[in-house]
Amino acid sequence: MEPIPDVFAFHNSSSFMANVSCLAVMNLHFSHRCLMARHLADCRYITNFFNYYVMMYCTFEIDNKMTEITVMLLFGIIYCLFLCILYLSINHYFSPTLKIAAHKMRINEYMAGVMLVGVANSTPDLLVNLSPVRRESLTFNIAMANALTIICLSGGAVCFIRPFRMNGHSVFRDLLFLLLIVELVRFLADDTHQKPWVKGTVVLSIYPIYLLVNIVDVVLQRYTIKKLQKDIEHMRHSPSSQDHDRKLAEKIILLTSLEEDDEVQIFESKVYSKRSYDAGFFVTPKPLIRHKEVDVESNRTILHNKSNPKNLFLFSEFFQSVNPIDADAWLLSGTCVRITMVLMAPVRFLLKLVIPFVDTQKAKHGWSKLLNSLQVVITPFVIITLVETSIADNYYNWYNIPKFTIALWSILATTPLAVVVFLHSRTDIPPFYHPLYCVLTICTVIIFTWICAWEMDVLISIIGIVFQLSPYFMAITFNSVSAATADFISYAHLAEHGYGKMAFGAIIGGTVFNMVVNVGIELVVQTKLNSQGQVQLFGEDGETIFLFLLMTIIFTMWWCLTFNFVARRSAGVFLWCLFILFIIYSTAIEFRWIHGFQDKQFIEVKSY
Repeated sequence: MEPIPDVFAFHNSSSFMANVSCLAVMNLHFSHRCLMARHLADCRYITNFFNYYVMMYCTFEIDNKMTEITVMLLFGIIYCLFLCILYLSINHYFSPTLKIAAHKMRINEYMAGVMLVGVANSTPDLLVNLSPVRRESLTFNIAMANALTIICLSGGAVCFIRPFRMNGHSVFRDLLFLLLIVELVRFLADDTHQKPWVKGTVVLSIYPIYLLVNIVDVVLQRYTIKKLQKDIEHMRHSPSSQDHDRKLAEKIILLTSLEEDDEVQIFESKVYSKRSYDAGFFVTPKPLIRHKEVDVESNRTILHNKSNPKNLFLFSEFFQSVNPIDADAWLLSGTCVRITMVLMAPVRFLLKLVIPFVDTQKAKHGWSKLLNSLQVVITPFVIITLVETSIADNYYNWYNIPKFTIALWSILATTPLAVVVFLHSRTDIPPFYHPLYCVLTICTVIIFTWICAWEMDVLISIIGIVFQLSPYFMAITFNSVSAATADFISYAHLAEHGYGKMAFGAIIGGTVFNMVVNVGIELVVQTKLNSQGQVQLFGEDGETIFLFLLMTIIFTMWWCLTFNFVARRSAGVFLWCLFILFIIYSTAIEFRWIHGFQDKQFIEVKSY
């Protein structure tokens, strides 16, 4: 029997405990893990709302490998719960709100993806990268792995779900921007002459330039539209000829194409597969019925009548709004779908209470007077409580005790506002300030996504260690896929509802934002220094990720040109296959069947 290590026998035990990684707990004997999990500061530092190490080895008292694997199945269920919160938050609240924001800002669909959807989806991942759970990972490696995962998985899904014509020059330009950033960071990582904060400033300055180029492009596009409209109007009053008519037809076709890309149009949400001709799995479907554009104002006033009382159907509307199971969907669904609806009902109910619902496709834009009045108080209270609890780090046993200090003060400010909203508004029409609820919705979903992504990242890391997978392999595979899950859900939802340009713009724009901000902040903050005093961004293992990301960018530009910037199912399958190839290669490196592309490879030769 191995001797029990007395970690407190060291003269400098406090320093020892402060510097030991919590991941080392998994390498000790089961009888020692509870003690270490309770006393290691890092175990509380890298976790958020739940200390899974204490839960495993103190609460469940795991004492053998089989029990440990069984608990991993429980962690898998918890992971699915967080995934369910992500799915419902993004599909039912986040995506409709972002479409409304894009429509209000009067920007084109691709620009909306770059500025709004991409940044909003990348913000939770940015917060997770700044959290302690990513402390041991190299920032540039993680950024490249995330970029590769999002482009291949999400880009493949967007191309596969629904055909659309891309904004050709914009896609090509932004892919070149991404290539520039990757190469620039590699160059700066090797440069030892400049100070890290100077490098960070250079990297961070790229994103404003990138946005400025996109904005100038939209301005020039709208200038071209106005010029074409004047030219066409002038040519229609000019004498007709064969050459004249040909030029006029060309200008009309070009104008029509530019006008389709000019603004975000909100279409009716219908199941696409039922409205298309599908000749096979790998054949790109062709739409038979074009979705109609939504009449936003009609949906807002459809139930309004001045003779109605202000509080007509107040309580029945409230109970219908918080009902987690839709009655029509229940009647039309089969047994399996009904079981899923029942399992998801508690999560749906809590989200309906907390997150304001704004959707211009719905009657009254989703307005529910009593519920929305209560959410003026409930939503800020929940947001502040979650953030305050996360910062306070006040653990009791395996969970973080909620903190309400600041949240209680928020009630004093929001309660009078909720009373004003209730007294002023009606049940049959949303008030003029109803779009302001979009701000609450976006903030709430981002906070929820950040918390879920953090918890999911910790769970994936623990499961990987239990199955003896290296942290590097977990970071570039399972952790990257986990981090990209929220983005995948959002982009797939947009593609299903006819916003392929927005989704693809968000994929590239969000990747640019993620890489620039994460790497730039790491260079400025300087938390990971090597022996030469330089910020360590890119390890030798990152060469494999870099080459696959380079292949992904070049091959994406290649198939875009080959298909004349029309997304097809074959392009989506190609991107998925490229990602599968990356996973296979990374797995082979992990199990030492082959070696990566890094220099100075050492081949272990066994002597017989």
